[in-house]
Amino acid sequence: MWRNVLSAFRTLTILPLPGRDAADLSRTLFFFPLVGAFLGFIVLVLAMAAKWIGFSHPAVLAALSVALITWITGCLHVDGLGDAADAFGGGKTKERALEILKDPRMGSFGVTAIVLALLVKVGCWQFFLLNGESGVILWSLVFARSMQGLLIAFVPNARAESIAGAFRVHGALAKGMVVFSFLLTATAAAFAASPGEAIAFALLSLAVAALFALYCFRKLRGITGDCVGASSELVEITVLLTAMLGR
Repeated sequence: MWRNVLSAFRTLTILPLPGRDAADLSRTLFFFPLVGAFLGFIVLVLAMAAKWIGFSHPAVLAALSVALITWITGCLHVDGLGDAADAFGGGKTKERALEILKDPRMGSFGVTAIVLALLVKVGCWQFFLLNGESGVILWSLVFARSMQGLLIAFVPNARAESIAGAFRVHGALAKGMVVFSFLLTATAAAFAASPGEAIAFALLSLAVAALFALYCFRKLRGITGDCVGASSELVEITVLLTAMLGR
């Protein structure tokens, strides 16, 4: 089990963890939300440290926190968002879109998407840090990672050599474990936050991830690693904005 946990952290972060990867990477999907919880815990620690030293600049703290989490994740998900924006914005055919996704260069669609996503996240994080509700940030990170696992488990790959293909889930039991991981995430949110908010987070996360997956399938006949990263960013923002609506 520990090898699966460590592999999940190696996949979603740049932390230099020792040991070998799991033999079956699909088993790491169960622990993706745990990685999100770890990232959220870092934000909580930063918020407490800022309060302890009397740092009363929530906008700066939010920007620094977003930058740190983005760096720890190796810019993996914002890069996926940018690549997906370029592909869907400039790719008129499946073949052209897949070609753009493989291109390491970033175009105007991608840069715009990344900048806007980071601006929205900084604004939302500032709001919750200012109101002492950094737990909402934690749940946005957790649900986003949970949706990554569900997309990889249930949506086919657009190409055989996709990064997501290495985590492909086979069999009803394996897929059931990914679903169980999501249900555990929603249950934990219900106890830690509130049942109503947890249900809203869970349902809207599923809705956004499903709609984006359908769009990817229509355009590419499947998903790629970049699509998974893009969905993570979209779900994060969805949870943050949903929480803001109730305040």
